[in-house]
Amino acid sequence: MSYVICEYEKVKQQFPEFKTTMVDLATALRAKCAADWSPKTFGGLAPTSGQFGETTILPALFRDMTQVTATTGFMPTWEQWLTATGHQTIMQGSSGAGGIIPEDYKVGLAGIAFLDKAIRISEIKMQISDKKLPRINIEEALAYNKPAIIFEDGYILDEETGFDLYAYVTTRGPQRIKLIGLQMNRVPNRLQVTNTGATL
Repeated sequence: MSYVICEYEKVKQQFPEFKTTMVDLATALRAKCAADWSPKTFGGLAPTSGQFGETTILPALFRDMTQVTATTGFMPTWEQWLTATGHQTIMQGSSGAGGIIPEDYKVGLAGIAFLDKAIRISEIKMQISDKKLPRINIEEALAYNKPAIIFEDGYILDEETGFDLYAYVTTRGPQRIKLIGLQMNRVPNRLQVTNTGATL
């Protein structure tokens, strides 16, 4: 697993390969969706009947560490409240008890950004389905304003598979943790007819 740490607002200037990463990730994700959701075809941001759509990654596909949203099963925003210190799960898929990405959605994950000046986490690691990825120490990121971890090769979070983001939390308090990438939606009407911030 290769990655770089840089300031979120300067990703494009300091990491020009990010564009290539995103293009490759989007191409792979669209191909997977076309194969898995055949005969649907890619419809971009404005899909029509018989097409699947694309959006930014929505927090509604995930659940935070507090599980306060367990009754609704989703995060309305990337901001959460870290209520305890030490090693713990800070984000996971919102479907079911196993941290599953909901059916009809696939996510292309290119990186993770911390959108606060105060970073309350010193280390992270991820598990995607049964694949456990190595730990990433982000203490050097404390020197950055809004640090981001950008993967040189993106990851696909498939529908109905597990996703867990673990962290070592050093202090309690608010933390905005944003997943960078794109999302594909098999049933676009679920996004188009619902209110902003509503459950998917």
